[in-house]
Amino acid sequence: MLYQRYKALLPTLILAAGCLSIFFDTLGTTTAPDGTVSRFSPVAVHYGAGAATAATLASFFLLRPYYRYFFGTTFLLALLGLIDFSATQTRVGLAFGALQLRLSPFLLLVVVVTYFLIRHRVNAALFALIKPSEEKIQQNHKAEIAEFKTRFARKSTEELLQIVAAKQLVPAAVSAAGQLLQERQTVN
Repeated sequence: MLYQRYKALLPTLILAAGCLSIFFDTLGTTTAPDGTVSRFSPVAVHYGAGAATAATLASFFLLRPYYRYFFGTTFLLALLGLIDFSATQTRVGLAFGALQLRLSPFLLLVVVVTYFLIRHRVNAALFALIKPSEEKIQQNHKAEIAEFKTRFARKSTEELLQIVAAKQLVPAAVSAAGQLLQERQTVN
């Protein structure tokens, strides 16, 4: 029960973990091969990631109907590179002049987890996009019936009656046999 109530929060918690990793990276030091010691210091994109994550977390508890919009905006800002959830700059993406779409392995994890949580809605939306229209389905059905009518044109009336009675063929074949029988009755 608790999982069902808070499962939508999981991708945001992953983003919060990224913000925490940046915080812990600022506490440590790095030694370069030449012996120099340096410290990671966050920049504006890291602070922006923290602020966006905090706003998204707050929206989950205070403005629940708007949570998905906060999350989507946070993800879009990260995708555009305006905020960053990791100290490393490992990214793969596309650049169109000044506009860059970059996906880090960390954001890819968020995408996979988010998809897993809402896969039924995503799949339904995708299938609705590729599903043919009712008009196209009707046209295909009529074409199938016409094809079966040409195949069954030489069959006897008895054979056509058996096809209609048995209903063991595909619906278009049964319809074609029935239509041929009706046409033969109107001619006689």
